[in-house]
Amino acid sequence: MAVTDESIYFKMLRERRLMRQQIASLERQLREAEERLNCYSTNQSTIPPIPMTAQVQEWMFEYGLPWEVFYCYDHKHWVDELDNSFPYYCDNRCPKCRKQAG
Repeated sequence: MAVTDESIYFKMLRERRLMRQQIASLERQLREAEERLNCYSTNQSTIPPIPMTAQVQEWMFEYGLPWEVFYCYDHKHWVDELDNSFPYYCDNRCPKCRKQAG
């Protein structure tokens, strides 16, 4: 099967269309991430001070809350379990807080 200029043209056209779709998807993801960052009107930084755990990311998405809710400022750790009455009452503690209390 001979490769013709026409077949190369259509292959490149198809690749171009796929790339444009991928770019549009990435732009949409970026726009959504920027909107999520801009919706928090706090004095805190929008960038967490330590790497975020997957569990904290899941809670943020599930409850629609900023990362500050799940961060212990005293010990600089992430909360690893939620209160029984969360999100109506929030007394979340990091592992070090629980060791000090217990």
